Amino acid sequence: MSAPCCEHETPPAQTLAPANLARYRKILWIALIVNAALFAVEIAAGLQAGSLSLLADAIDFAGDATNYAVSLAVLHAAAASHGEP
Repeated sequence: MSAPCCEHETPPAQTLAPANLARYRKILWIALIVNAALFAVEIAAGLQAGSLSLLADAIDFAGDATNYAVSLAVLHAAAASHGEP
């Protein structure tokens, strides 16, 4: 029953092609900007309303934004190891 789940091919090294890296970077930058903006909006709304729920959700957005920033750093390191800018 679990065989289809666990049998898969490893993606080829071409997935780190420069065109793919640029596309991944663009997507991650968009996600980072959206999450950072939502973090700012929810912090402001949470403070104004005195809502701990909004503040907690804002912290979640900050965590997501940090995750995207780390992913961008990893892509940069991968590109540098392949001689890309």
